[in-house]
Amino acid sequence: MPSFSAEERQLLDDSLQSFLAENYSFERWKKLARGPEMEGFGRVEWARYAELGWLGVALPESVGGAGGGMTELGIVMAAAGRHMVLEPLLGTIVLGAGAIEQAGTPAQRETLLPQISAGTLLLAFCHAEPGAGYARNFVHAVARAEGSGFVIDGEKTFALGAHSANTLVVSARLGSDKGPVCLFLVPRTASGVRLNVAPALDGRLGATVSLAGAKVAAHAKLGDGDADVLGTIDRLLDSGAIAVCAEACGAMAAVTQATVEYLKTRQQFGQPLSKFQVLQHRLVDMSVSGEEARAVVHAALQALDDNAPGAQRAVWAAKVQTARSARFVGGQAIQLHGGMGMTDELAIGHYYKRLTLCETLFGDGEWYLKQIGAAAAGTAIAASAT
Repeated sequence: MPSFSAEERQLLDDSLQSFLAENYSFERWKKLARGPEMEGFGRVEWARYAELGWLGVALPESVGGAGGGMTELGIVMAAAGRHMVLEPLLGTIVLGAGAIEQAGTPAQRETLLPQISAGTLLLAFCHAEPGAGYARNFVHAVARAEGSGFVIDGEKTFALGAHSANTLVVSARLGSDKGPVCLFLVPRTASGVRLNVAPALDGRLGATVSLAGAKVAAHAKLGDGDADVLGTIDRLLDSGAIAVCAEACGAMAAVTQATVEYLKTRQQFGQPLSKFQVLQHRLVDMSVSGEEARAVVHAALQALDDNAPGAQRAVWAAKVQTARSARFVGGQAIQLHGGMGMTDELAIGHYYKRLTLCETLFGDGEWYLKQIGAAAAGTAIAASAT
């Protein structure tokens, strides 16, 4: 079990909020998001996160980490959501690090995890494929043994941060399209790898990935043997889902606070809009909805840390509630800001886009609700996108 105490978790949150409030203003966000370098995030900021220990917060102490767990990652992601952080935390410290830690050999873990903690290794998790929808077992990419390594062919849909990652974590079937699913570490600049860089809805950059005869060394495959890792991928995607739920909770808190402040400054009939009771009720509804999501997300994070039997279903329930809350809070914020809420001059519209993306990443609320229903009925988990 992770060793962070309640006091240590509070100190982690305090350090995140203090640093980001001082160094990650909306003006800084716009400069990074629209910078000419086409990276869409700050390398300087990334290096500072490493110095502050945030990148290794959930990594084992033996590899330079802090020994935390999913709750600590949730604290980091919530702060990232509150300040709309652009850096590739999700792909690197949640999914990428998780893949290496869960599927890698001891040698791979000892070599690669310290690089993540130090901020020198950026990762992107490339699993979803065209036509898969939200299906988790839909893998048509194939890795065939050739010489002393593998040759990978396949297509992967948009992955956040893939455009700037040092290494892509790619799922592929071993040997043929009927073979076991394995994970491979593919250098972004490897021959046969082609990226189509594009922005996500919220402006963060990523890329679709095409692999046509991409050659990797034998040690690029995570783990020993040919065991299927779909179960590991399932757990990783649950981790990703709860991480974006935590991110959405942070964003909802910021949105609610910003809306309260905005209504205090806008005047109508000689008094601030915040004085009107009907608008006060809407603000309360926003706050309650955000707290509902925060409560179930916290419970799911704790269940994962405790390895509780119902942890996966807790994650699904958190995704359902967070999707509902994100849509409600974001929509109310836009309405209460009026036309200004739709402009790029105010942060609120960008928060709305971030919340919309969080709502759908790794599966929308409806998809997870179907998984809960299928599990409750005692049937196999629906792996399709329907």
